[in-house]
Parts: sequence; C-alpha cells; structure tokens
Amino acid sequence: MNELEKENIKSRRQKKILELIRRHPIMTQTMLKECLSREGIHVTQATLSRDIREMNLIKGVNGEGYFQSRIVPKRQISHRLFVLFSMAVKAVEQSGNVIVIACEPGMAASVCSIIDELGWNEIIGTIAGNDTIFVITREGTSHQLAEQFKNINS
Repeated sequence: MNELEKENIKSRRQKKILELIRRHPIMTQTMLKECLSREGIHVTQATLSRDIREMNLIKGVNGEGYFQSRIVPKRQISHRLFVLFSMAVKAVEQSGNVIVIACEPGMAASVCSIIDELGWNEIIGTIAGNDTIFVITREGTSHQLAEQFKNINS
C-alpha cells in the first residue's frame, strides 16, 4: 500500500469518526472502536488514540461524549495570534467561566478580533474594551483555554 492509499484510508476513517461522534454521544475509545467496527472500519487502539489526538477530540463534561475541540495545539495556532499576543497581551487570568486578558492600551479590540476569528466552540462570547478582554467560556473549559492563552503569551 502506497502513502496516498494510506492517507486516503486515514482520511475516510477520521471523517467517519467525526460523523459518529456528531450522531450520538461516544463516551470511551472502546465505544468508538466498536462503532467503527460496525461500520466496517477495523482499527487498533494505538491508531485510534493517534486519530483522537490528531483530530483534537476531547471528552465533554456531563456525559456529552467526545467532540472536536477548537483549542488547538500551539504549533497549529496562527502566526498572527502569536505576534499580536507577544506585542499586546500583558496578563491572562481566569475565574469561573470567564478569562480576563489584560492588554496594552488600545490593543484589546485587535487581539479580541483574532480570538473571535479562531471560532473555538469553547468560547461563548468575547467583550473587548480599550485594554481588557473578557472571554466567556462554556462550563468546564475555561481553565484549559486560559492555560492555552498563557502559553501563547509566554
């Protein structure tokens, strides 16, 4: 099997995984593996774990099952966000489901605009003032997202 065929199989498998997790809650890798098997897709646990990591799937809170997170690994975040964060962001704090991003004066709207462009489903909404951004997050996601913002800024 050549590389193109392997990539095609992987792509079809990952599309099927997304279809399955969107159709009904899948709580474990074992459940996902069984669902794939019923669809005629046989996969090892190691391959499934790699797919989950590559596709940025995470388990939701309160029994929601797997979903595709918009929180992306640092290496995949846009260069513009890194540049703007390094120039404009002074601090990131989190309390409850709110993340507060302190910026240089006049820079909050620009940083907020790029955050909005990312379209992360963990973010319910953002509000930007002159030098402060409030990021309102879904329950259970604010700590991870705040850490990601802190990592971008460091």
